[in-house]
Amino acid sequence: MSAAERRSLLHDLRRLLDPEWFPDVLVVLAAGPRPYTGLLQAIRSYGTAGTSRRSQPRIQDGVLSRTLRWLESRGLVEHTREERFPFTTAYRLTPPAEELVELLEPLAAWAQKYEDLLVLDRRERSNRRRS
Repeated sequence: MSAAERRSLLHDLRRLLDPEWFPDVLVVLAAGPRPYTGLLQAIRSYGTAGTSRRSQPRIQDGVLSRTLRWLESRGLVEHTREERFPFTTAYRLTPPAEELVELLEPLAAWAQKYEDLLVLDRRERSNRRRS
Protein backbone atom coordinates (compact mmCIF):
# COMPACT_ATOMS: atom_id res chain seq x y z
CA MET A 1 0.00 0.00 0.00
CA SER A 2 1.37 3.40 -0.94
CA ALA A 3 1.78 6.26 1.51
CA ALA A 4 -0.99 8.18 -0.28
CA GLU A 5 -3.38 5.22 0.01
CA ARG A 6 -2.50 4.76 3.69
CA ARG A 7 -3.04 8.47 4.37
CA SER A 8 -6.39 8.39 2.57
CA LEU A 9 -7.52 5.34 4.54
CA LEU A 10 -6.49 6.94 7.84
CA HIS A 11 -8.46 10.09 6.99
CA ASP A 12 -11.48 7.94 6.11
CA LEU A 13 -11.11 6.08 9.41
CA ARG A 14 -10.92 9.34 11.35
CA ARG A 15 -14.17 10.50 9.72
CA LEU A 16 -15.82 7.15 10.51
CA LEU A 17 -14.89 7.56 14.19
CA ASP A 18 -15.87 11.24 14.21
CA PRO A 19 -19.03 11.47 16.34
CA GLU A 20 -18.18 13.06 19.69
CA TRP A 21 -19.91 10.35 21.71
CA PHE A 22 -18.68 7.37 19.67
CA PRO A 23 -15.89 6.45 22.13
CA ASP A 24 -18.43 6.40 24.97
CA VAL A 25 -20.84 4.17 23.04
CA LEU A 26 -17.96 1.91 22.00
CA VAL A 27 -16.68 1.47 25.56
CA VAL A 28 -20.11 0.76 27.05
CA LEU A 29 -21.23 -1.65 24.32
CA ALA A 30 -17.87 -3.46 24.38
CA ALA A 31 -19.09 -4.97 27.67
CA GLY A 32 -22.17 -6.37 25.92
CA PRO A 33 -25.58 -5.39 24.54
CA ARG A 34 -27.53 -2.69 26.36
CA PRO A 35 -31.04 -1.35 26.12
CA TYR A 36 -31.21 2.30 25.10
CA THR A 37 -31.88 3.63 28.59
CA GLY A 38 -29.12 1.44 30.05
CA LEU A 39 -26.69 2.78 27.45
CA LEU A 40 -27.69 6.38 28.18
CA GLN A 41 -27.36 5.89 31.95
CA ALA A 42 -24.00 4.14 31.63
CA ILE A 43 -22.56 6.95 29.51
CA ARG A 44 -23.87 9.57 31.94
CA SER A 45 -22.56 7.69 34.98
CA TYR A 46 -18.84 7.91 34.39
CA GLY A 47 -16.43 10.78 33.95
CA THR A 48 -13.48 11.07 31.65
CA ALA A 49 -10.04 10.55 33.17
CA GLY A 50 -8.52 13.87 34.10
CA THR A 51 -11.84 15.68 34.23
CA SER A 52 -14.48 15.90 36.87
CA ARG A 53 -17.97 14.71 36.03
CA ARG A 54 -19.15 18.26 36.61
CA SER A 55 -16.90 19.66 33.84
CA GLN A 56 -17.70 16.84 31.40
CA PRO A 57 -20.51 17.54 28.94
CA ARG A 58 -23.67 15.52 29.63
CA ILE A 59 -25.01 13.57 26.67
CA GLN A 60 -28.57 14.44 25.77
CA ASP A 61 -31.14 11.85 24.73
CA GLY A 62 -31.46 13.20 21.18
CA VAL A 63 -27.68 13.31 20.71
CA LEU A 64 -27.36 9.65 21.70
CA SER A 65 -30.19 8.74 19.31
CA ARG A 66 -28.46 10.57 16.43
CA THR A 67 -25.11 9.00 17.32
CA LEU A 68 -26.62 5.50 17.37
CA ARG A 69 -28.37 6.06 14.01
CA TRP A 70 -25.08 7.35 12.54
CA LEU A 71 -23.16 4.33 13.83
CA GLU A 72 -25.90 1.96 12.72
CA SER A 73 -25.94 3.39 9.17
CA ARG A 74 -22.18 2.73 8.99
CA GLY A 75 -22.40 -0.85 10.20
CA LEU A 76 -20.78 -0.39 13.63
CA VAL A 77 -23.84 -0.75 15.87
CA GLU A 78 -27.03 -2.71 15.44
CA HIS A 79 -30.18 -2.99 17.47
CA THR A 80 -32.77 -5.65 18.01
CA ARG A 81 -36.36 -5.11 19.06
CA GLU A 82 -38.40 -7.64 20.97
CA GLU A 83 -41.54 -8.66 19.12
CA ARG A 84 -43.56 -9.12 22.30
CA PHE A 85 -44.77 -6.60 24.85
CA PRO A 86 -43.06 -4.99 26.63
CA PHE A 87 -41.10 -3.97 23.57
CA THR A 88 -37.43 -3.51 24.36
CA THR A 89 -34.60 -2.48 22.12
CA ALA A 90 -31.04 -3.58 22.72
CA TYR A 91 -27.97 -2.13 21.03
CA ARG A 92 -24.79 -4.07 20.40
CA LEU A 93 -21.56 -3.72 18.51
CA THR A 94 -21.26 -5.43 15.15
CA PRO A 95 -18.35 -7.82 14.54
CA PRO A 96 -16.30 -5.08 12.78
CA ALA A 97 -16.82 -2.77 15.78
CA GLU A 98 -15.82 -5.56 18.19
CA GLU A 99 -12.65 -6.02 16.16
CA LEU A 100 -12.07 -2.27 16.33
CA VAL A 101 -12.27 -2.45 20.15
CA GLU A 102 -9.54 -5.09 20.12
CA LEU A 103 -7.39 -2.95 17.82
CA LEU A 104 -7.85 0.10 20.04
CA GLU A 105 -6.51 -1.65 23.15
CA PRO A 106 -2.84 -1.08 22.18
CA LEU A 107 -3.70 2.52 21.29
CA ALA A 108 -5.28 3.01 24.72
CA ALA A 109 -2.15 1.51 26.32
CA TRP A 110 -0.03 3.96 24.33
CA ALA A 111 -2.25 6.85 25.49
CA GLN A 112 -1.86 5.73 29.10
CA LYS A 113 1.91 5.46 28.74
CA TYR A 114 2.16 8.96 27.23
CA GLU A 115 -0.66 10.57 29.18
CA ASP A 116 1.47 13.69 29.62
CA LEU A 117 1.04 14.37 25.88
CA LEU A 118 -2.72 14.16 26.25
CA VAL A 119 -2.68 16.50 29.24
CA LEU A 120 -0.59 18.96 27.23
CA ASP A 121 -3.04 18.73 24.33
CA ARG A 122 -6.00 19.31 26.69
CA ARG A 123 -4.29 22.40 28.09
CA GLU A 124 -3.54 23.76 24.60
CA ARG A 125 -7.15 23.24 23.49
CA SER A 126 -8.42 24.90 26.64
CA ASN A 127 -6.08 27.88 26.11
CA ARG A 128 -7.25 28.26 22.49
CA ARG A 129 -10.89 28.30 23.58
CA ARG A 130 -10.18 31.07 26.09
CA SER A 131 -8.36 33.20 23.52
